[in-house]
Amino acid sequence: MTPPTKFAHAVFGTHRYAEMVRFYQTVFEAKIQSQSETYTFMTYDEEHHRHAIVNLGAAPEDEGERKHGTGLRHLAYTWDSIEDLMGVYRNVRDKLGVRPVISTKHGPTLSMYYEDPDRNRLEFQVDLLDPEQSNEFMATDAFAANPLGEPFDPEELCRRLDAEEPIEDLVLRSDQPRVPIPL
Repeated sequence: MTPPTKFAHAVFGTHRYAEMVRFYQTVFEAKIQSQSETYTFMTYDEEHHRHAIVNLGAAPEDEGERKHGTGLRHLAYTWDSIEDLMGVYRNVRDKLGVRPVISTKHGPTLSMYYEDPDRNRLEFQVDLLDPEQSNEFMATDAFAANPLGEPFDPEELCRRLDAEEPIEDLVLRSDQPRVPIPL
């Protein structure tokens, strides 16, 4: 089997249409390609669309809050540097008042998990290791014992980046070999 060459798009059906469009447009600084009362197609790069939001109308009276179980668990997006990743954190915090539900040092990645207005989970990450290093680390007993990693404080990371202070202890796990990190 040949793997995909890039992430194509995700489609979300929602009862919170305007909130969902605003969330994805803000988080990804997306351009709306086409929009109607029933759908919005948007992109953040050269692709014709990366996200589509479908308006399902008002929620039924008996519909409860979505629970994370079966279905979409999360979509992951990778940024090139810690500075870029934390720029997204600041943008989402400042423009939407939204913070990650989980911020973790996985080892191979530094990751923040967000929930959109319908509670779909999104992982925003930066690779800390090259592919070979990632594979080696994921084969260690340390990773097997703790695949989720260790929490980190995004606010403290922003503070240290602004102050040009060392950040290795904030982005690398305590059980991880020290490597150059992609600022």
